[in-house]
Amino acid sequence: MPTAPTISPREREVLLAVAEHLTNAEIAGRLYVSVRTVESHVSALLRKLGARDRRELAARASGLEADEDRPAGLVVGAPRPPTSFVGRAAERDAVVRLVAESRVTTVLGPGGAGKTRLALAATEAAAEQFPGGATFVNLVPARPGSVLESVAAGLGVLPRPQQPLPDAVAGQLPGRSLLVLDNCEHVADDVADVITALTSANPRLSVLTTSRERLGVPGETVLQLGPLPVGGEAVALFTERAKAVDPAFDADPAQVAELCRELNGSPLTIELAAARVASLGLDGLRTGLADDPLRVLATGRGEARHRSLRSVIEWSHRLLNAEERTVLARVSRFRHGFDLDGAAALSPELSVGAVSDVLGRLVDKSLVTVHREPVSWTLLDGVARFAREQPEHSAEVAVRYRQWAARRARELTGRLGGDWRDEFDRVADDLRACVADEPEYALAADLARLTYARGFLAEAAAHWRTAADRAPAPAAAAAELARAGSCVHLLSHARDHYDLLLVAADPAARAVCLATAVVLAERFRGAGFVTDPVPSAELDRMLAEAGRLAGDSAPVAVARAWHSGPGPQTVTAEAAGQAVSAAAGDPLLLSAALDARCTAEALAGRPDLAHRTTQDRVELVTKADRTDPHAALEVLDAFRSAITYAVATGELSDALAVSRRAATDPALAGHPYWGRSGLVTTLALTGRFGDALALAGEMWRATAGTGPPRNATLGVPLLAAALAAGLSGDEAAMTRWRARAADVAGVATPAASANLAPLDAFVQARVALHTGAGLAELLPVLGAEFAPGRFDGYAIGLAAELAVALDTDVEHHLRRAERLAPYNRWTAAVLTRARARREGDSGLLKEAADRFAELGAGFEAEVTATEVSAAGS
Repeated sequence: MPTAPTISPREREVLLAVAEHLTNAEIAGRLYVSVRTVESHVSALLRKLGARDRRELAARASGLEADEDRPAGLVVGAPRPPTSFVGRAAERDAVVRLVAESRVTTVLGPGGAGKTRLALAATEAAAEQFPGGATFVNLVPARPGSVLESVAAGLGVLPRPQQPLPDAVAGQLPGRSLLVLDNCEHVADDVADVITALTSANPRLSVLTTSRERLGVPGETVLQLGPLPVGGEAVALFTERAKAVDPAFDADPAQVAELCRELNGSPLTIELAAARVASLGLDGLRTGLADDPLRVLATGRGEARHRSLRSVIEWSHRLLNAEERTVLARVSRFRHGFDLDGAAALSPELSVGAVSDVLGRLVDKSLVTVHREPVSWTLLDGVARFAREQPEHSAEVAVRYRQWAARRARELTGRLGGDWRDEFDRVADDLRACVADEPEYALAADLARLTYARGFLAEAAAHWRTAADRAPAPAAAAAELARAGSCVHLLSHARDHYDLLLVAADPAARAVCLATAVVLAERFRGAGFVTDPVPSAELDRMLAEAGRLAGDSAPVAVARAWHSGPGPQTVTAEAAGQAVSAAAGDPLLLSAALDARCTAEALAGRPDLAHRTTQDRVELVTKADRTDPHAALEVLDAFRSAITYAVATGELSDALAVSRRAATDPALAGHPYWGRSGLVTTLALTGRFGDALALAGEMWRATAGTGPPRNATLGVPLLAAALAAGLSGDEAAMTRWRARAADVAGVATPAASANLAPLDAFVQARVALHTGAGLAELLPVLGAEFAPGRFDGYAIGLAAELAVALDTDVEHHLRRAERLAPYNRWTAAVLTRARARREGDSGLLKEAADRFAELGAGFEAEVTATEVSAAGS
């Protein structure tokens, strides 16, 4: 018996294609080789098989026996990929295991997920397990009703007279064989029938399929193919493909990872993007993707279905029925995801059950992704953009979308006291998109309230301004502008708030707006009015007009209190008392009135009384509605004042407790620095320098985008950071923090700010006393007259210590400190230490150490205790 000619796997593939009467060009396209290569294989086959022409060559193909020419390990029909297989090792191993254990295995995933490449790699790895051989059949050319013929062609089956084609195909899959059917989604029903017939004829047959939707055949095991891991395999794939087109490509892996994340880890989109990197560069590529990914992710090479992201999606879209296309186009309006209620709202002609069924089918077809707990759905960006181009993305659907958004926003505002944040985060971008398109007032106002409650202050201010523009009446517009003003005050300073109030001062709300503007200009003079104060005559005029319009109303009484003193930020006790009485029924106005009384008490040299008043304020305002920015402004100022006067009286434990409460208060949680500013001051004074500096650094970095506000009050924690740096031995950092404090106060040096001057003098003197440098130069600075009631006790106490150290004018400075010691425990402890040093009294020095320890001032207690030990030895 003559020996059968030996032909290579590639020659067998060419021979079977010749038997299908394909031209050389068609064979080249199927096998991804050149026409010249096909011509070479045909010539070799003519010689090996002794055929005179292609007709005889086709006839010889029917004589090939499967067991002879398809040994174990050979994969017939598998295309030769033009690039390497990157990643997916775990998935490949899983498929190898599944085809050995299951009769039917489906690799399921959206277009471009890498199903074909994975199937090829797994088939090559698993082929040795199949003595009957492995055959790879690409079903892209197949049409409904012709799947069996496509499989027969892939197997090289030529029908014989009186032999049914199913029997002929089954005969070519003997024993333990593997059949791989690639791209089944467009002929899924026919594929299921063929698989059922073939596995029934040969129970030892294993079938591996790739599809964008499951086949639903008995015994089917599905491997869902997700995106590539962004941090590793996706970066490796992009980098390798990018180097193929640009050998000099050398981008930061972190930037590549971010790009791959934007591409959703899809292998095809990553490869398409990498192919454009040589011409666009990484930055240009990202810009193009953000604008029009369907256009950018395209190439002129490769299989037509995979030449662009658009072609991949079009392939899946063509397989949808009309109902599926309609629902897909409608839900593509949702920005990041949607629930069943949202989807049903856009398709009112369908029942909720029908919408649910369609969504399930779209999930099965890998066009929509379902998420659990709670159940929601999302579309990949490319699918959503493509679907938005379809006819069902109409003006009528846009109206339904905005109506849904308005209902959802109103529902969420009714749940602000409960569990609403996660749901808001899911729909926020939809609400934002509808506000941009919808001229309705209510939606803009509701979104402003929601974003404010969520902590997005700048965005909330913008939405309230939009609501003011769309308000149905001047009074409503004025109210929305006032809320916007409170937001910008929280973010920047009072001057912007003041300007918005003047814009909002329509006749219906003019008295309140003018009175509030007067309060802002006087009360927050250090927060935006330093370089551009409102002239006193203008405030007189505004207050007089508010009085004519509203008489002795509570807002006017509070404004009169803040404008009652002889100079900026001075308040008379009588006017403050009248304001407190007038505002008794309004918690927010009462808070402003109590702040006026607190200021009058501090100016009278009684920070202890001011401290008690601020404690009352905190308890009052923390019960207010936190979704109102007016309330947050009072909450912020009440906390800030409570911390300031706790420090001013040396009650550091109170200051620390209130600071921690402020840092977690919901009204301040979204603010980049106010919620934590008090902590910096108290941490520095209690000697926790590392923590103070770390928190100050976070606060300062939080201002990087917009720059720090011009607000002298923010200078307090910055000077506290300077103290922590100086006492830690970092003179350069101390200088930087002092300069930052001056910058936010709008002055050349902190000493030029009445609010900051005593604290800055204390910081410089305390560091000088610690290092022993520059004491003589600082004593005159500490001897100045400071604004009473806040940080003057710290500066005057240090003056007494420096006077003792220098033995200069000691009695004068001790007497100054004695006057303040009853109202400031820190000053009392410093005074005790100064006297102990002057008199050389170790018992008095120990008393000073104990006083500092009781305050929680760890650094001062330790320094003093060390001095006690040295005196005793």
